Amino acid sequence: MGVSDNISRGRSTFMEELVEVSDILAHATSSSLVLLDEHGRGTSTHDGIAIAYATLESFTRYVKCMTLFVTHYPPLCELERLSPQHVGNYHMAFLLNEPESTSDEPVILLLWRCFPP
Repeated sequence: MGVSDNISRGRSTFMEELVEVSDILAHATSSSLVLLDEHGRGTSTHDGIAIAYATLESFTRYVKCMTLFVTHYPPLCELERLSPQHVGNYHMAFLLNEPESTSDEPVILLLWRCFPP
C-alpha cells in the first residue's frame, strides 16, 4: 500500500496511501483482517497522528474487524484506554541469531503486551 506515487494521475505517494486506505475502509467487514503499517507517515506529525487515529478508530468502532496497526505514534495508545475491549497495545522486537548459535531459526520475533499507564 502506498509504496509509490502515481504521477500520471496526479497523485503523490501520500495521496495513493489515502486512496488505498479509503478503499480498504469501504470494503472491510467484521470478518476482515486488516494490516496497516505506518499509516499517516507521509505528512506532518500532527496531521499524520490525526489521520492514523481517525483510521484506527474507524476500524475499531465501525468496521469492528481484526486490525494490526503498526505505528510510531504514541498518542494512538490512548485508544486502548478509551476502548479496552477492542484495542490492545503491543511492542514488537526481534533477536537475530548469530552464526555460532545452535538454533535453526535465524530470527526470533518477540511480542509483549504494553499496559497503559
